[in-house]
Amino acid sequence: MKGFFFSSCFFFALALNAQVLQRSQGFPADPVTALSWCEDTLYIGTQGSGVFVIEHERIIPSRRFAKFARSIIYDFEECEPITSGTLQSYPIITSAPNGTKYTADDGSLRIEYSDEGQRMDERPSGIWGFPDLQMAPFETGLTFIRNGSELSAYAQNDLIDVFIAKGLIFDVASTPFGLLLSTEAGLYRWEKGWQLRYEGLPIFAFDGPTVRTPLGVIALEKLLEGNWAMDDFSSPSEGTPAQEPFFDVDTIGNTYYGFGPNGLEVFDSTGALFNITSARGLPAMGPGSYDVALTNENLFVATPKGLWVFLNEGKPNDLRDIEVLFWQNGLRIDSFEDLEISPTTIGFTVQQRKVSAGIVYGRYRLNAGAWESFSVSERIILERPAPQNYTLEIQTSTRLDCTQGMNAQYQFTVRAPWYKRIWPWVAIVFCGASILLLRQRKTRIRLQERLYLQERLADAELASKRLQMNPHFLFNALDAISNFIFKNQPKDAVKYMGKLAKMMRLTLDSSRSEAMVLADELELINQYLDLCKLRYGSFEVYWEVDDALDTFDYYVPPMLVQPIVENAVQHALRPVMALEQVAELRIHISLNDGTLSIAIEDNGPGIPKEMVSTGSHGLAIIEERLELLSKKHDQKFEKHIESLSKRGSSSGTHVSLIIPSDFGH
Repeated sequence: MKGFFFSSCFFFALALNAQVLQRSQGFPADPVTALSWCEDTLYIGTQGSGVFVIEHERIIPSRRFAKFARSIIYDFEECEPITSGTLQSYPIITSAPNGTKYTADDGSLRIEYSDEGQRMDERPSGIWGFPDLQMAPFETGLTFIRNGSELSAYAQNDLIDVFIAKGLIFDVASTPFGLLLSTEAGLYRWEKGWQLRYEGLPIFAFDGPTVRTPLGVIALEKLLEGNWAMDDFSSPSEGTPAQEPFFDVDTIGNTYYGFGPNGLEVFDSTGALFNITSARGLPAMGPGSYDVALTNENLFVATPKGLWVFLNEGKPNDLRDIEVLFWQNGLRIDSFEDLEISPTTIGFTVQQRKVSAGIVYGRYRLNAGAWESFSVSERIILERPAPQNYTLEIQTSTRLDCTQGMNAQYQFTVRAPWYKRIWPWVAIVFCGASILLLRQRKTRIRLQERLYLQERLADAELASKRLQMNPHFLFNALDAISNFIFKNQPKDAVKYMGKLAKMMRLTLDSSRSEAMVLADELELINQYLDLCKLRYGSFEVYWEVDDALDTFDYYVPPMLVQPIVENAVQHALRPVMALEQVAELRIHISLNDGTLSIAIEDNGPGIPKEMVSTGSHGLAIIEERLELLSKKHDQKFEKHIESLSKRGSSSGTHVSLIIPSDFGH
């Protein structure tokens, strides 16, 4: 006997539900003369209007074959139109690789999707499958399909028995007592066909070792023995309710089939896989008993309204060609690559070519966020998008899990006005800070230049003062030499000139820098005092230098101490020597609180008051030098003059210089 499932699939291919495209969907005014499925596209040839294609469930002229716009197309060969030959007669038929069939008739194009279901029977139906049934000669199992009061048995897809029941068919079950069938007329057992085994109390359903009857639940064994009493019945427990929101749930392996108000939902432990709804031929459903069976990749669905069969395990066909239209502020744009600054709205519309009768589901997400569902051909609007970089992902599929379908991804940037961006303000702040720093640098340079000029001027003035002191000393020395010559003392004059030359050499060396080692300054004073002794006669000189003070570690301004010693000799010691008294000069050098103190003390007649207030020319130069040194080094350089009579002594003058101890370092 020919296999039922094979014959049903053949019938199914000839009697699919169909979508019809007519004039309102763009069907050509000229007659259709050829159809060809090629390169994932259906090409439609016409008598005088060229070639058309289907896009988004509409028929439009083909851009690829625009040059044939006024041609008669007789057929297609290797995807190219043929413009000569014999016109084909209606119906003109072609099929896609997935089985979807296209039929052109006069004024319409009929599309019969391969994933639409075929109604095999209109009567209330049920399916019972026993794949593990070990019953000779049906070791591969049996499948029973009920349509109304007719129960058909199949073994390896072959119809082996048809049983017409008297009244309703309730249930089929494999029990310890064999394969049993419960009907309104009684209980049957399979023995090369259904044989009556028990008449009497109807069995509504088998539930393991018990059965449900009008009187309640009773053990199947007790019922078959016939010696039961009313006490053997118990109240039926509530049946296991179907998982919400389904009326009934059937199982094949690890896959669940839930029947609900919106059709049949197929799911597993990971979630929903796909739907079979009225768009694919399944009718609206209500509470009742539903069954499914899977044979040779065909899904059979039994419902109270009939029996349906779906190819490819009921899975919807794949989609083709996703196209995304972009919008900005309500106007179409080519892409999101060149958006305006801070757009008010942006959006997109998805158009999807499909070869499936099922619903196309869409979802999108931004920057890997949560998925948002949308309807294909619906415009999605994003209001006032925040300025940032975006990644837009779009998925469309006929499956709820989106494992098969079309995906698209776009990357774009929404830019804020320049005054709302951080980098322009960073640049402005940077430029402002740069200008401020530049101005401060220029001011600092000018100040440094001014200080440098002031230092140069101070150095020049100091050098000038030193030069003024040298001629003053030289004038006194030359006067002394002339005195020796005038007195006819040539030996003394020569000796004096030798010492003068040595002293002048020391003076020249000291003039080359602004600081002189204290030891060299003391040597210069010694040379000067030797000259004075040659000229004026002998006098006493006492040196008092602190033991802790190393004269080679400290510096003094050159030619600063010598003029004071010179004043002491000229204005103090000589008058004492003229009175034939002992002339004394004391030079005391010490360290006091970070300063170097040099004191010159004589036993002369004392300095007159007018000289203390006005000072000599040499002392005036020293005062100016000390003032300039204080300004230049921002330290105190001081000179003090004191008459010894104030201390209770009879006569004499005390002059002290205060110099910072770190001078010259």
